[in-house]
Amino acid sequence: MGELNATQNAYWNAFLASLPIEERPINPKVSASVAGNKEITDELLELYLSGRKTAGSSVVEDFDTAGDPLPQVGNYWIFLNSADLPSCILKTEKIVFHKFHEVPSEIAVAEGEGDLSLEYWRQVHAELYSPFLKTWGLRNIDEATIVTEFFRIVYR
Repeated sequence: MGELNATQNAYWNAFLASLPIEERPINPKVSASVAGNKEITDELLELYLSGRKTAGSSVVEDFDTAGDPLPQVGNYWIFLNSADLPSCILKTEKIVFHKFHEVPSEIAVAEGEGDLSLEYWRQVHAELYSPFLKTWGLRNIDEATIVTEFFRIVYR
């Protein structure tokens, strides 16, 4: 938990205090960040809080290039709003992998954005990821490996 600041650590500790001792996670991986960029993070937060958004996707090659570990079931994420304040804690419940061009419509629905269509999902994510393809060693977006995390809100 070394990456949490004092405010985030206090929020995490409040979550732990809300649980019976026997249900508190032991040595969990906890991170804190905004979703996407600051311009859209509050919009995404509202989608999570409303229950419309239950998943988020990233590119495996981004993790590989940065040397970061891939998401794991059981990880916790302190969702920060655009003011960098903790707004809820999400727990990763499930992880799936697909090539970009093989992402099923269920992912678009679980991500809860736009009209929930796969076409919308592909357009938005292609725009988001395409500027980084060369950095990730990819020639086109269809080569990208997408990791999708399914979340459950555990604290707010």
